[in-house]
Amino acid sequence: MLDIIENYPYLCYEDDKLQIQQKEIEAIVENKASPFFLFLLQRFQENVLEIKSKLGKHIPDLFISYAAKANYLGRILQESHKLDLGIEAMSLFELKLAEKAGVPFNKIVLNGPAKTFDELSYAITNKISHLNVESLNEIKQVEKIAENQELVQKITVRIHPKLKDTTERKLLIKKNSKLGIDYYRGIKLFEYAKKSPHLDPIGVHTHVGTNLTSHEFYDELLGFLNEYVTDLEDKLAISLSEINLGGGLASRSTLEKEGFQLEKLGEQVSTKMDDIENKKIIFEPGRYLIEDSFVAITKVLRTKKSWGRKWAFIDVGANTLIPMRYSHYSVVPTIFKGKGHYTNIGGPLCLPVDILSDEAVNFEIEEGDLLVVLNCGAYTISMSEQFGYPRPAIYQLTKKGLTELIKPADDMNQMINDSFYLS
Repeated sequence: MLDIIENYPYLCYEDDKLQIQQKEIEAIVENKASPFFLFLLQRFQENVLEIKSKLGKHIPDLFISYAAKANYLGRILQESHKLDLGIEAMSLFELKLAEKAGVPFNKIVLNGPAKTFDELSYAITNKISHLNVESLNEIKQVEKIAENQELVQKITVRIHPKLKDTTERKLLIKKNSKLGIDYYRGIKLFEYAKKSPHLDPIGVHTHVGTNLTSHEFYDELLGFLNEYVTDLEDKLAISLSEINLGGGLASRSTLEKEGFQLEKLGEQVSTKMDDIENKKIIFEPGRYLIEDSFVAITKVLRTKKSWGRKWAFIDVGANTLIPMRYSHYSVVPTIFKGKGHYTNIGGPLCLPVDILSDEAVNFEIEEGDLLVVLNCGAYTISMSEQFGYPRPAIYQLTKKGLTELIKPADDMNQMINDSFYLS
């Protein structure tokens, strides 16, 4: 059979027919138009419980805040809230999504390098507890809003840590990135905040990568942060109660494949950081929780051979399956017909980047076949666009094996009318 499904315990084949969470694929696709996304609620819940339990064994005050930007579908935010997660937001839009999902502002983290006055005012008015800042001008604006509202606003400062050059070269967010502020200037932000009667600097925030799978990286990062926090507390006579390690963890499937252990990460935090009993440790996972909690069901529209390659073109493309550096899209058949010619999978768009993966598959594929695309929950739906095609419907698969429509497909006629709005 296909080796790839060994990394996905919710997939199996019975009599060469795919089952998802022990639900036969025929029942899942029945009366549904291709393509469509499927949210695997049970997998999402398992991912949440896994990260909370494994990190929580060694971190006494752990706060997990789901990164809404990874996939801000309302149902996901609601389920996150039910599982006692916070929400990490980067805009007024995401703040209001979290609010509508029932998440209180003391469990929302607000990030972003250029927050607007409206965003800051809305967050502060609603008594947000986790506000990450990264410039002196932003701190001054936060201070002014807090002064006008006669309150003291808690803040954390997002810094870029001091890391080895060899480590820096591997990171997505490097020290010359637009995100965060260099650790030396970060000290000046703490100095300013300490002097203000309307600011309370309570912690440090950092986020420098994505698809992280290295324990060695965390050893280096945590070693720097511990020294940085200790020096700040000593030199400025302040007490920092929050260390926000951001997001960036790879998906659960990827971490397990790479041998990365969450429990070991929790142990690294507890041993590398001094005074861990009096520090709230925050993680902002997005990809880890949601990437492998979504699949897409798609139909093969056309096959062809060209320049020694066989191609199969499916009806979902790069307008929803966004081609990103750290995407891990893989394809399995709904009915396994045996091994076949190596076949490249492409989408329907007139774009050379509209290919699912550089890796070809070697199972038999014919026109009209249904395929399942794995690992499509992160930075797909939240970044999707109406480029040539309507965006697909989204269903949820429950623990009981039932499917529920949670977001309808775009209406093509409405798309056309919108294009002629002023005509």
